[in-house]
Amino acid sequence: MHYHDISDKSLKEFKELCEKEGIKYETEAEYKSAAQNLVGFVGTLVEIDMEERQRKHRLEKEPKGFTLEGNGRNCSLCGRGVYEGDGWYDKWGFKCMNCQDAVNKKKIPGSLCGDWKHEKCITDSDLSYKSKLHVQTIRKLIRQGKIKAREIPHGPYMVLRKDNPNILDVLKSEQDILEAKIK
Repeated sequence: MHYHDISDKSLKEFKELCEKEGIKYETEAEYKSAAQNLVGFVGTLVEIDMEERQRKHRLEKEPKGFTLEGNGRNCSLCGRGVYEGDGWYDKWGFKCMNCQDAVNKKKIPGSLCGDWKHEKCITDSDLSYKSKLHVQTIRKLIRQGKIKAREIPHGPYMVLRKDNPNILDVLKSEQDILEAKIK
């Protein structure tokens, strides 16, 4: 980690701000370390913003999108990390090539990308986690047609809210069935 030198004046301002906010450190070294960490964090945020601006600028020249190294980025559709190979970056954000192919073939709307709060859709595995039902149970409900899902080939199932207006009832019913079997 690269530490930036903090001037005495900046350190004094940092200490005053900490005091105003009720933050206390035991030693001068702890104040200095916290200030350096804050400067490093802000520097990282600036770097990230600059990279994002460069990608947006490149989109102006290549509006259909372009390949982008994965480097551990998460797909904005399925959420999986892309560590090896390339992904795709377009107006919907970064996607793994598998999800990009599903968007290209219109199996999944590109507008679902970046729905990190699951307001429009959720993967079968995330639905499993949130509902506390096993993923195989979720997939059984999909096979039975109780939950409508769109499959990303070689990827997860995407459960769209608009396709499943009664999903909470379906999940509750399945939980009740499982609880009855346990008793």
